[in-house]
Amino acid sequence: MRILFLTNYYPPYEIGGQGKSCRDVVEGLAARGHDCLVLTSMHGTGNVPVTEEGVRRWLYLEMDMAPLRHIRTFFLERKRRERHNLARLERLIAAFQPDVIFIWGMWNLPRSLPALAERLVPGKVAYRFAEYWPTLPSQHEMYWRTPAKSWKTRLPKGLLRPLALAMLRREPPPPGLSFPHAMCVSAATRRELIDAGLPLEHARVIYTGLDVGAGDSADLSSLEKPSRARTSFDATTSREAEAGDSPQLASPPLRLLYAGRLAAEKGVETAIHALAELVQQGRNRVVLNLAGSGQAAYQQQLRALSARLGLEDALSFLGRVPLEEMPALMRAHDVLLVPSIWPEPFARVVLEGMISGMVVVATPAGGSAEIVRDGENGLLFPPGDSHALARCIVRLAEDPGLRRQLARAGRQTVLEHFTRQKMMDQIENFLLQAAACKP
Repeated sequence: MRILFLTNYYPPYEIGGQGKSCRDVVEGLAARGHDCLVLTSMHGTGNVPVTEEGVRRWLYLEMDMAPLRHIRTFFLERKRRERHNLARLERLIAAFQPDVIFIWGMWNLPRSLPALAERLVPGKVAYRFAEYWPTLPSQHEMYWRTPAKSWKTRLPKGLLRPLALAMLRREPPPPGLSFPHAMCVSAATRRELIDAGLPLEHARVIYTGLDVGAGDSADLSSLEKPSRARTSFDATTSREAEAGDSPQLASPPLRLLYAGRLAAEKGVETAIHALAELVQQGRNRVVLNLAGSGQAAYQQQLRALSARLGLEDALSFLGRVPLEEMPALMRAHDVLLVPSIWPEPFARVVLEGMISGMVVVATPAGGSAEIVRDGENGLLFPPGDSHALARCIVRLAEDPGLRRQLARAGRQTVLEHFTRQKMMDQIENFLLQAAACKP
């Protein structure tokens, strides 16, 4: 089977976990004998087309990750870029002759691309939904409707906004899509899309899976966290214990980790406020590390919040951590916080935390509730409720036995239900059926 993947971001220039998941599936299908080719954006290449083995980085995003530049692009290059994208896709379809086109990620790409795919390869276009892109306006419209985030763009954006929005109103609506074959990464994602009016009642639910090796499936009864180098924080508390304080203070701190984009919808502020509540209660044996990056203004806002709440000794910003370093980082922590306040389609990080032996504490927003069962393989709390999150952390801090029990159950959940083998079997079957469909 010849499979053409169409996606917005692809490693090593991915944003979030979807690019990594795409690469996993491409490599998995190739290992099964299928001929795979990826058409993706030029994000990370400076908008220079790059041809790699199995990957064509040929497409322009609707909006580059440079807001000031986007003002010029919108007025002078937008239409040319879209024509470029359509020509590249049409040429690649003619050359590659795919049996099926697999639409992986479309956020920040023009809707005209999948419309062209449906027209050129009728009945043989398959969609994977791990986000809600069909329900969103174009990035052009979102850009002009949202306030400027930088003083550099505030004046030009304010002056040109009425003209830009007027131009967009005069343009025809995005082309309609039929979604002949569709899969969603969670039942919650499918519900959200159907509720938004998309004809996806036929969509399958195929969960993301992890590649678990022999070491991951070993006996879980002796699951323990590895030791780590002592920090200055540890040294301080050890000296307190030596001075005659409670022996409990000599135990290592409860190590919390947030891993993901630093963005408002991810609920990072909920985690910070929960940590502040614990510190105010005198529970100084809890530390939180934030692994990830986001817009500079929002990161500065989070740092200012941390300073205002007096969390300098309890909270650390690690920045963006390379993917290959994440497993070791997770194994060095006890609890993974997934405090999203928006309906996450499917948080791959939940599975990564579970297989690493962490206890996952998450909100039931979106697909996370289909992985985490409260009190069985993790803990759940209401979105935005920092008090409830603080109570979950206290519960884990005071009950090491519960931590071990939930960590073992979390790993077992991944091994039984969320493996790459299971995911690949289902996706391969899904694509074979799409390829066999008559127009």
